[in-house]
Amino acid sequence: MQALRRSVLPLAILSSLAFLVLAVHAFNQQLFDLDHSADALVRSAQHPYLKILMRALSDAATGYVLVPLSVGLYLYLRHRGHHAVKLIPRMVVGAYALFTLTKWIVARPRPRMSPYGFPSAHTFGAVVFFGGVIYLLWTIEMRPVRRWTGTVVLMLLILGVAVSRLYLRAHWLSDVAGGLAGGTAYLLSR
Repeated sequence: MQALRRSVLPLAILSSLAFLVLAVHAFNQQLFDLDHSADALVRSAQHPYLKILMRALSDAATGYVLVPLSVGLYLYLRHRGHHAVKLIPRMVVGAYALFTLTKWIVARPRPRMSPYGFPSAHTFGAVVFFGGVIYLLWTIEMRPVRRWTGTVVLMLLILGVAVSRLYLRAHWLSDVAGGLAGGTAYLLSR
């Protein structure tokens, strides 16, 4: 366990620094040129069939999905006596508290919705929950092909949630990057 902590420490520090830098720039409204360029690119790729897929990906990271999944994961881990069972409530509550507090402090408007956008809570939550499941895949005895398949599928799901938030114009690019960086930093600090 200590070896794992040491191996992820550089990524945790880098993610934390990236999150802080993005938060400061978002707070000072310094990222709008980049965000508007990314938004224009996304608007040029709009397609009705893609919108259905993007809504489904975005919905996968709502509280309506992640909270029941977290409860189910908690009960499963408790039943199996897995050491990570105590992490689930802390991950869920802590992640919610951190992104809510950051949204309130930064107070950055979204492209088309309200309230605040930085960081993307869907992206943050997807990284914390699905990233946590990836961690569990590597701590449970299973065949390597299943472990790798699960890891790739969950990483694609995280990326899909991030892209969906841009595609649906729910967030700016920097909001999504903040969700990825903040979620990664939070997950790795657990």
